Amino acid sequence: MSSLRLSNFVRVGCLSFFIAGASACGPAELSEPAAPSGVQEAAVGVSTTLVAAGSVWKYRDTGVDPGAQWGSVAYSDAAWAQGAAQLGYGDGDEATVVSYGPSTTSRYVTTWFRKTFTVADASRVSAGVLRLLRDDGAIVYLNGTEVFRTNLPAGTVTPSTLAPLTIAGVDETAWLTASIPLTALVTGTNVLAVEVHQSTLNSSDLGFDLELKATVTAQPTPCFALDLPSLSSLRASPKKVFAHYFSPYPLSLDNKDPAVDYYARNYLQPTGENSKFAYCGGLLKQRPLPQPPRAVGVDYERANFELEVRRAAALGLDGFTYDILNHQGTHWTRLLKMLDAAAAVDAGFHIVLMPDMTATYQGTDAEAQTAFVDSIASVASHAATYHLDDGRLLLAPFAADRRTPQWWASTLQALSARGIPSALWPVYVSPWAAATTSLKAQVPLYGTSTWGSRTLAGAAGQKTNPGTAHGMGLKWMAPLAVQDSRPKDLVYTEANNSQALLALWDAAIQGGADWVQLITWNDYSEATEFSPSSGTQWAPFDLTAYYTTWFKTGVQPAIVRDAVYYFHRNQATTAAPDLTKQRSVYKLVNGAAAVNEIELLAFLTAPATLEIEVAGTVQRKDVGAGIQSFRIPLREGTPRFRAVRGGVTVASVTSASPISNTIVYQDLLYRAGGSLTCDRTAFFP
Repeated sequence: MSSLRLSNFVRVGCLSFFIAGASACGPAELSEPAAPSGVQEAAVGVSTTLVAAGSVWKYRDTGVDPGAQWGSVAYSDAAWAQGAAQLGYGDGDEATVVSYGPSTTSRYVTTWFRKTFTVADASRVSAGVLRLLRDDGAIVYLNGTEVFRTNLPAGTVTPSTLAPLTIAGVDETAWLTASIPLTALVTGTNVLAVEVHQSTLNSSDLGFDLELKATVTAQPTPCFALDLPSLSSLRASPKKVFAHYFSPYPLSLDNKDPAVDYYARNYLQPTGENSKFAYCGGLLKQRPLPQPPRAVGVDYERANFELEVRRAAALGLDGFTYDILNHQGTHWTRLLKMLDAAAAVDAGFHIVLMPDMTATYQGTDAEAQTAFVDSIASVASHAATYHLDDGRLLLAPFAADRRTPQWWASTLQALSARGIPSALWPVYVSPWAAATTSLKAQVPLYGTSTWGSRTLAGAAGQKTNPGTAHGMGLKWMAPLAVQDSRPKDLVYTEANNSQALLALWDAAIQGGADWVQLITWNDYSEATEFSPSSGTQWAPFDLTAYYTTWFKTGVQPAIVRDAVYYFHRNQATTAAPDLTKQRSVYKLVNGAAAVNEIELLAFLTAPATLEIEVAGTVQRKDVGAGIQSFRIPLREGTPRFRAVRGGVTVASVTSASPISNTIVYQDLLYRAGGSLTCDRTAFFP
């Protein structure tokens, strides 16, 4: 499937524990808050998966004693093999088969397993619950301290100690559940270590998997430079902000451990999908922030959609514009799950149906109309679909000019005949004003929009669009994007670090747009995502909180805490790739010249000195309070960013992306990150 994006680009969609919550650039996955909100009023204890069933474990299957310190964090398991659970042999249900030893009559008695995980604040973690699948006996250690033992004698055990009982039959697949102490847990990196013992030297099988959950008390600390207004007050604004959801790239494609999931194995690797993307070094240069797999039996797609709804709602967003890439199959099923997720999580969060006229509803006019009307009618009454105040279903077709105005008039009549009065808010790639005028002559429109620009000059041109639309008697939905870089097409647009994004927000706010569409929430193949990712981390997400509030309230929010963000590429646009591997150098499109800069974007409560340090050299700029940008030429090294006031550093962050011009493949994605070391667990269950 494919859909056109921007005049010079072709978009091809490819089908497809708690990680430190105090980090400014890492996710924190917790479960089920009462409701999404900007700031939670009190600490809440929630169940958290520290280590998920089916995770990737390091293992030692040589039969050789790993030594007394093998269960400690300091122990090096670099030489150990790794694989996803269930690990073992003999039953045929293993995800990873381990070695049993020299012969079937003299098997290794003991196999060792290790799994590291990270905790943001150990003082907030309590009530550990262990679930263990083992065959036959096992001892579980947390940071070297024993926390659970089953089917092994008391006292010291050695690699040759046999389990007293043979686990057989249904007991082999039965999970043991036990409360365990977490006194050995530490803030930062922890390790679970498990030794599994056989009951006989000729045992026919071995099995191991583990899940660890705990209760985490989330202390509400602000994540943004502003105090975010309540969700209800933001939603009360007539101005709306929706994020474009692109279904080929959900949080997980296969519910596997992030170390070995589909993103890691295929989209991020030159050799992925049978080297399909070897010519560009991998389809993606970043991915959704990793999260552990959902438990067996859970609809992981539905659960992940609920998570994404919560994240978007935490910013004050009104919903998603969902790109309908097909009216059946995987992408349609995901739409149905997204609708159910939105309805379950947040009654005020709605899905605007965006039929993608470049990718679906093909065939003759009659065939396309039948498929369109049948599919839209099947979801029109869902509680989560967006309807106008007068009850009409709102449709925002992408590239509406792929069908004639007459086709649209007939299609809306067919929907009306099915009891579904509808309104159109088309989104165009072609020059929008002429296309809008043509369609408006045949069909009453509610609003109009364009896919927009990714450059500073293009952003400036967006400021007059709301007035032009209002002159037609229509509302305007302003397009916003962080950047645009497409490895699969070897093309990119120059976004000038954060400057094009900020200029697009300015065009929407000062130009008087009625709605905003964030383009996109999650299209990692075009690098336009606002959703937290491994490349841009939380920076665009955090900026969205500030500017969404500004757009919806009409008043620039007060900056109540100092914050610095950075934007830069990890290589110069002139860095030379290995053209024996990369098909050709990236092409710069859409007019703006390439810029090689490092940017510090500061939100300041008072005047300060901004500092950027690279390779031992510090450059400074004195600035006033407010939003300030400090940019220096790109150079190799790991940038460090600071805001200093009165000789005291009030905000600082070190880039997670070192800059080097010694490359094999080009990677023109802007990286980003921020300084606020807030506890995000209250927002992102």
